[in-house]
Amino acid sequence: MFNYIIKRFKKIVIRILALLFFLTFLLMVFLYLNYRLGDKYPNPNDVYTYIANNKTDTYLNENNKNFLKENDIWAIRLDKNGKVIESFNKPREVKNKFEITDVVSFNRYYLADYPVFTYIVGDGLILFAYPKNSLDKLPFNYYNYQNLVFNMWLVVIFIVLFLLFVYVFYRMDIRDILKNIAPFQKAIDGLFEDDYEKLDESGELRDLALSINKANEKYNNLKKSQSKWIRVVSHDVRTPLAKISWELNKENKNDLDTKNIQDQILKISNILEGLNLTMSLANIDKENFESKSPLKVIRKVIVDKLNENPKREIIFENRLRDPDIKLKMDPTLFYRMVENIIKNSLAYTEGKIDLIISNPDNQLIIRVLDQGCGVDEDIIKRINDEDLTNITRHGLGIFISKQIAELHDGKFSIENKDQGLDVSFIFDLIN
Repeated sequence: MFNYIIKRFKKIVIRILALLFFLTFLLMVFLYLNYRLGDKYPNPNDVYTYIANNKTDTYLNENNKNFLKENDIWAIRLDKNGKVIESFNKPREVKNKFEITDVVSFNRYYLADYPVFTYIVGDGLILFAYPKNSLDKLPFNYYNYQNLVFNMWLVVIFIVLFLLFVYVFYRMDIRDILKNIAPFQKAIDGLFEDDYEKLDESGELRDLALSINKANEKYNNLKKSQSKWIRVVSHDVRTPLAKISWELNKENKNDLDTKNIQDQILKISNILEGLNLTMSLANIDKENFESKSPLKVIRKVIVDKLNENPKREIIFENRLRDPDIKLKMDPTLFYRMVENIIKNSLAYTEGKIDLIISNPDNQLIIRVLDQGCGVDEDIIKRINDEDLTNITRHGLGIFISKQIAELHDGKFSIENKDQGLDVSFIFDLIN
């Protein structure tokens, strides 16, 4: 893999050098063809010097006009408001009043296709315009052909020095690349080992280090999830299987309780579904999350649960100061997070269920309270410790909600109150 990278690097260098030669050639042709100044026209700086030295009460007096006429140059002088206050041979297409945008344009480029050179005089400007197609302007006004040959020699010397330095830097870069990729080779070889050493996530190969470290992190999360999955399956599936086995071992098959068997199979199915979800949550990439409204998701959960349980009472209290609050989320997972808590309350309590959403102190808080008897403190401890053993009765759904909240960079809180169970999800809002 790294040999391929080195080969690609060599090709890139060769292409850069070839491009450099091509661009240098184009630059020389461009300088020769476009930035030339013939002997027919005087240097704009010389024109300005002559005009300034020979001005009287006006810049464009008769003496200066004769000089401009001899050199086929027309001129205008503008006051600070852009109005023409003096002119000589000004073409009709040239305005008598200019806006500041016009000044910026012709100062850098052309005025009515005339190459114009501007100079500050007092609180205004004086412009000298050469015939069309006579001079080519650069941002710094003009180019003198007499300097072309000297500049070409400078370009040649520059290219030689550039090639020399490129070769030196190439040799140094190859040495540094081989030195820098050695830790990555070692890290890849030990990516799935217990003694994996985390790579330094800085320097030129930072992205590669991040990817390798992230792969190791995902692998470790997967191992932990698999460990929990196996531990829970071995513990919590044992009872339903025992009940199914007991039913199937009855001597009189007419006494089989098929409903009990179906219930136990459904329980096993729910356990496996929940555990599979906990495993997948550990490896979800948050890069695909989008800014969505949590309020819309919560309302949908409440409407769906009320439709499924028309005799139950779910009280929704909206305390949001900003109804347009958005979070980066996966709407499906966010829905599941809230749904799990409400489903537990519907399944294990009889009273009303309160859902309160608020945003104090730049936070979004979603709180679900029921009027049941709460859950065992041991289950709460196991949920907080991320221990799935023996929480699959209804604690697994709560644990999944906790995982989803943390996946969305939120905090999860659960505690027993006198009136029932109090579950909260807390998210920091980013302005």
